[in-house]
Amino acid sequence: MASANHTAFTAQDVHGTNPQFLIDKIVRLKVYQCSYYNEKCFALTAESIIDEATELQSIGGCHGGIQQPSEFLCLVVKLLQIQPEITVIDEYLAQTEFKYL
Repeated sequence: MASANHTAFTAQDVHGTNPQFLIDKIVRLKVYQCSYYNEKCFALTAESIIDEATELQSIGGCHGGIQQPSEFLCLVVKLLQIQPEITVIDEYLAQTEFKYL
């Protein structure tokens, strides 16, 4: 049985390694333990992640006394996990309506 935090089987390596490893290990572990990530990001796909991304009010890294990861950072880790096709990423970047998408 595969863990929910594993990278998609079809994902290509980035710089010769797992794409999730672009995020520091400590930050990744905090994201995996974050309630937003576990509740909202668990079953997201390349198409459904747009709904979550359009609700973002800001971007950032970790915040607060315990350095909790931001919602933006949780979505970045999820994108690295599912690694959408390049055409989907191009569509994300081409849109102008939502500032943080």
